[in-house]
Amino acid sequence: MSLFISCDNNDDNSGNQSLENGITINSDAATLNKRLDFTNSGVIAISNTSTSKSLSSAQAASDLPLVQIAEVNPPTDSKGRTLQANHVAVNGNYAYVAYTMMGDAYSGAIDVIDVTDPYKPKLLTSALVADTDITSLTYSNGNLIIAGAKDIDKDASLTNPAIVINMQLSSGMLTDKYTVTKLESKVTTDVAANTSSYFAVTGDTGSLFKISNSTKEVTAKVAVQDLRTVAISGDKIVTLSGTKGVNIYNESTLALQKSFTTSNDVSAAKRTIDFDGTKLLVAEGYNGLGVYDINSGAKVQTISLIASGGDNVTNAVSVNDGYAFVANGAAGLNVYKSGTTLSAVGTVGITGSSNYVKSSGNYIYVASGKGGLKIIKMEKPNPAFANCSSYGTYNQGKDLILNSNEVKSYNGSTALNSIIVNSGGVLTHCGSITVQNSLILNSGGTFNMTGTLAQGKYQQSNPTELIINSNALLQVEGSVVIWGDLRLNSGAKINFIGNDSSITIYGKVTKNSGVTITGTYKDTENKLK
Repeated sequence: MSLFISCDNNDDNSGNQSLENGITINSDAATLNKRLDFTNSGVIAISNTSTSKSLSSAQAASDLPLVQIAEVNPPTDSKGRTLQANHVAVNGNYAYVAYTMMGDAYSGAIDVIDVTDPYKPKLLTSALVADTDITSLTYSNGNLIIAGAKDIDKDASLTNPAIVINMQLSSGMLTDKYTVTKLESKVTTDVAANTSSYFAVTGDTGSLFKISNSTKEVTAKVAVQDLRTVAISGDKIVTLSGTKGVNIYNESTLALQKSFTTSNDVSAAKRTIDFDGTKLLVAEGYNGLGVYDINSGAKVQTISLIASGGDNVTNAVSVNDGYAFVANGAAGLNVYKSGTTLSAVGTVGITGSSNYVKSSGNYIYVASGKGGLKIIKMEKPNPAFANCSSYGTYNQGKDLILNSNEVKSYNGSTALNSIIVNSGGVLTHCGSITVQNSLILNSGGTFNMTGTLAQGKYQQSNPTELIINSNALLQVEGSVVIWGDLRLNSGAKINFIGNDSSITIYGKVTKNSGVTITGTYKDTENKLK
């Protein structure tokens, strides 16, 4: 379970200041990138057997191909203590990751991660924030708005721990230029922002605060107990309380427009909300995910955990590109398709606890406490290959086997466990495809791949392989990423089409006699020489 830090003191002492002791920023690439871990990288599966009661046990192929591209181990603070990842904000190709300290001590950090190169993320900079837990953050107009709690015993100007930091960014990077707004409460639990203001909520005997972007002063406040999160939808400010449910306010005046109850929650636990059209998705802890009509307040769907309790708890939800991603703590990360009601896709095959999730663009970021951050890429079809729409979509088992001389063509997004193309068989796939384990082209078999192909797992003790046998042909128009090994047996053929095709091989390449590689291509790891 992801918890906010709290210390008893609720006197009002609002105002601005610069943090004493400052922020220590590290931009040394060699040091920072040692925290990147590729051990579990490669294609990951979505299992239809889930921790959610609404998922079936059928093992069909998925139409959401996923690749875990890296994990980021958490930083240690100046005293050598390991921090915990608990929140992520995204702006373009930059992900900002918040870290906090579990327990009574205060300590925090912020990472900036660059995913411009989709298979080689970089940890660009990291800041340690002394004596301060970082509980949430959001990007706004070239600034990072940061929620936190500071140890009042280390800062005599503070009466209460709750603060909001407004940090100026320089080309997206962290700086030492920031302003602090003091709030009344134990901890600032969440922040949200628009062009003119930012909004903060505090827990315990908490409040919703509206803060001016220009003056950094509180311009309006509404008292609400036990606030966990705040989000913006158009001209509406939406808050979630662990005991009072959902409140919807006018953005300009903070006048209450609507309120409705949700499940009562355990104290001090991190929760989030997100929007899916007119539906409000609410992480409700041991009660799972609640789906509400934001206009009427009516609950339209409940997605319960099969085994709630302990660390099996719905912490967070994020909606992106027709999917809802739900972080269920020790029960993992579940995926649902949007629609009139949410329909279950499955549970993502990642290790560790899912304490927070944020999906943006082609990526899913999962904060796993002391397990750090997981970066997952959704492999989406390139619209440039729309001329393949005459092909059908693949909707059969996870293991695709073409018999001798069989011809099959598919398009769209496909996630598979394995592929075997036997003698004379011709498989064509146009779009994006992932293969978690082996891909084998037997003698005389052909695989025409247009779009993207990701296959295998990174540096396993028993490596995954892509095997091309005698007179078999892999024809590529697009991008191929092989996380395991490539074996080219005698007479194997690879042909690249067009001028923009590429191949990335992280494992070893075995190339026997008579192998033919033709066409124009970029060999990113120089493995095919």
